[in-house]
Amino acid sequence: MDTSIQVVGFASAVLTTGAFLPQAVKTWRTRSTEDLSPYMFALFCTGIVGWLIYGILRSDLPMILANSITICLAGMIMFFIIRPDDTRKISHVALYVNDLETMKNFYISVFQAKSSTKYNNQSAGFSSYFLSFSSGVRLELMHDANRMTNNNHESWGHIALAAGSKKAADRLFFSIESKDIEIITRPRFTGDGYYEFVISDPEKNRVEITI
Repeated sequence: MDTSIQVVGFASAVLTTGAFLPQAVKTWRTRSTEDLSPYMFALFCTGIVGWLIYGILRSDLPMILANSITICLAGMIMFFIIRPDDTRKISHVALYVNDLETMKNFYISVFQAKSSTKYNNQSAGFSSYFLSFSSGVRLELMHDANRMTNNNHESWGHIALAAGSKKAADRLFFSIESKDIEIITRPRFTGDGYYEFVISDPEKNRVEITI
């Protein structure tokens, strides 16, 4: 095959596959596919498999590579489309801490936790880390400068429940609105990209509903 034709093929493969990557990243982060058609994605995945087989039969390397990567990304999105959206589970537990870095390093060194990058909201005086453990459990360590100024030393923050999807979280919120339950914050996207709302249980413990 002519080299120039091969270059055009590889460049086109990079562009078309790369264009699909932002949607895959967004779906993985938000776990939300409510605006995506399952029928369209089923046809799309079938077509990509067909193009992959076609590329293999023609020994067309750009087509093989591009469609192999795309079918993995599309398959991941398809998984979130077809899974039940009401898959509720405990997402994480949150604690307020005095020294965020010391606490983070403690859980990393003693329990081999993996840390997220630091979230810092300077205007609110709030910063946090998410720590992930090998079991899949997550711990959110939070520091609130205003909380420390007011001499509030309670370390308990909240327990977070994952609703499964944005649509499921919204449906749960609407059902809660009709009941005698205290709503602390309404559904919203936070500064660090989470979709959540917060309620109070009967004993005033905070329960965060996320996706």
